[in-house]
Amino acid sequence: MKSFFNLFVRSAKELRSLRCLCVVAMLIALDLVLKLTVSIEVTSHLKISFAFIALASIGMLYGPTVSFAAGIVTDILGFIIEPSGAFDIRFTLIEALGALLYGLFLYNAVNDKWMLPRIVAAKSTVVVVCNLFLTTVTIAAVYGNGFFAIFPARALANLAQLPLDVFLLFIFLPIILKAYNIVFKGARKVDQNSVFSDAGMGTAIIYVVCLMFIAVCSLGIAGQSLDDKSDELEDRLDEQSEQLEVMQTELDNLYSELDITKPQTASAEE
Repeated sequence: MKSFFNLFVRSAKELRSLRCLCVVAMLIALDLVLKLTVSIEVTSHLKISFAFIALASIGMLYGPTVSFAAGIVTDILGFIIEPSGAFDIRFTLIEALGALLYGLFLYNAVNDKWMLPRIVAAKSTVVVVCNLFLTTVTIAAVYGNGFFAIFPARALANLAQLPLDVFLLFIFLPIILKAYNIVFKGARKVDQNSVFSDAGMGTAIIYVVCLMFIAVCSLGIAGQSLDDKSDELEDRLDEQSEQLEVMQTELDNLYSELDITKPQTASAEE
């Protein structure tokens, strides 16, 4: 537990470095560019962006405290540059929490065999905690939608995009780390006593398995919700068909009682 809190202390001390402030400023600018230009709006409740690469880089280089602050700054600046609706502090805090999670998992990362497990754990945690649950709950509260009304689409989209996001992080983070170590040689000190190391292999495996279980459960919930919606639509269609038949029967009876010739509908050929 002490080593866990030391991550935040070490990360906070990074802010005293001018190097840290300059690099973080550049990565924040990159985040804004990616967020505002390289993004895909699937629906009004779902937007795919690749800005997470910049926040993950900040978390990897300078830890959870710095990345949390960077997450707040990027969200506020993004809203100022391109506002979308009313400002809601909850979305800002969710963005900052995602950045903090990147810092927790990637802060002591080096280009070794544990880089990929770190990336998988970090991105999966952000997707499950921030994207699937916290953001969905907030969207449901803001727009008045039910949680399970928008959860299936968000779950399927986020979990489908997860492998691509992991692949992009696995490609770019080692490059960024290598470039940083070349430019600032000897500036980055790494604590090897972390979960994602040879000493913490058991804990890392358990954590990844738990994340996979949560992801599978989310897919199951999404699939069940879609099935329920499909059944509900079918029931509504059947009910409306029955109502139309009843109305048609009543209309035929009315024509018979009034001795009125029922008008013939035009054929498709006519």
